[in-house]
Amino acid sequence: MFGYEILFVHGAWEGPWVFSPWSAYLAENGWAVRSLTLPGHGPGDEAGRYGLGDYVEALEEGVWDPGRTVLVGHSLGGWLILKYLEEHQVAASVLLAPVPESGLPLRTQKALLRLAPWHTAACLLLGRPPVIDDPSVVRRTTFLPDTPEEVVQRFMERCVAESPRVIRALSLMRWAPLAPHRVRKRRLRALQRGRPHLLLAAERDFFFLPEELTSTASLLGAETWMLKGSPHGFPVLDEDRAVIGGLEGWLRRHLASETVDPPKA
Repeated sequence: MFGYEILFVHGAWEGPWVFSPWSAYLAENGWAVRSLTLPGHGPGDEAGRYGLGDYVEALEEGVWDPGRTVLVGHSLGGWLILKYLEEHQVAASVLLAPVPESGLPLRTQKALLRLAPWHTAACLLLGRPPVIDDPSVVRRTTFLPDTPEEVVQRFMERCVAESPRVIRALSLMRWAPLAPHRVRKRRLRALQRGRPHLLLAAERDFFFLPEELTSTASLLGAETWMLKGSPHGFPVLDEDRAVIGGLEGWLRRHLASETVDPPKA
């Protein structure tokens, strides 16, 4: 829609490529679309050099005009949007299976320790970057048992080694009341109530169960959609554009009443 820009914010290990099909669909339907590349997730860079504060700062710098911006974030990208919304009001936001406001759930941490004990322990205790190198783990955490092997392999090939500092910060957040990057819930709730926000929860999400996202949706007063039978990596699997088509319809309905001046030449 004229006057708005959709800014995609990818998750941990990912890059803007996660949203390529969605970006193309929206661009074809007349939307201005841009994708943020988090520090360490682009060519020639290493995520291990950065912390959570660097990611937050990157989003701050990446939004050019909050009032004309629609933020769409997956997983960690959803958490970063929550943090951004403490201080800003945007045209709308869409959180896709986001990290909850309190960080990585303890249930998820225990599940990762059982599924990938060495990588998880090395990351949390030794500060080693957790890499994506086991197709069975990727399939279990991100996709479905019947996801084509080529999809899993292509996803793995594009992923980068995530920053251990970021993973540790999200894992310890609920246990550190004074953590510098905790989401300020009272501030967020007061600023965002009544604003257009949408949260998509995936029924078969390994990382974040739908019930673990209830408090996040409540903080924003967000409308919640349940994606039946979908895994955490549903943006990659949205081949028929069913999800993004519904999302675009939601945006058109909620932004139709918003008045946005056309950009100056």
